[in-house]
Amino acid sequence: MHQKLPIEIDPFRLAKSGLILEGELPLKVMRRLSEVLHDDHGSVHVKMNFDVDKVLGTPYVHGEFTASLSLICERCSEPMQYKVNVQCSLAMVSNERKIESLAEQYEPWVIDNDNPVILSSIVEDELILAIPLIPKHDHSCLPAEAWFAGEEIEEGVEKKVSPFAVLAALKSKD
Repeated sequence: MHQKLPIEIDPFRLAKSGLILEGELPLKVMRRLSEVLHDDHGSVHVKMNFDVDKVLGTPYVHGEFTASLSLICERCSEPMQYKVNVQCSLAMVSNERKIESLAEQYEPWVIDNDNPVILSSIVEDELILAIPLIPKHDHSCLPAEAWFAGEEIEEGVEKKVSPFAVLAALKSKD
């Protein structure tokens, strides 16, 4: 079910309602992410399931974000497409003291005020974390000459004669 995604959300209210948000967010609205990208054309497919943990009573969101990001390959300095499929489970807590009581499957999401949360900021944070530190193509993107380091071995070149070979020859005559 695709819908128009809201700009701002109240995550605690969405969790109590058990809502699912699904739709597309343009990459252009994510300023910090755009700074890292080669270009910010395209969008992110967003699916967020808000609910409350039945055992602990902790509100959480399970998010799935899929996109193709345009990055610069660090090997060849050419643009490349990097496909991301991020899945996260964030437990919403109102202060940092509650982090210790979270179940292992959740990452903490501290929301310390009642202000609405900008939906794209959550998605943007997760996508930034998914970008590799050194983006590079999966294939060999450089020519073979670029991989060679060292002196070339010339074929057909005579071996240098050791200066001690003369002494070895004299010694063998005795």
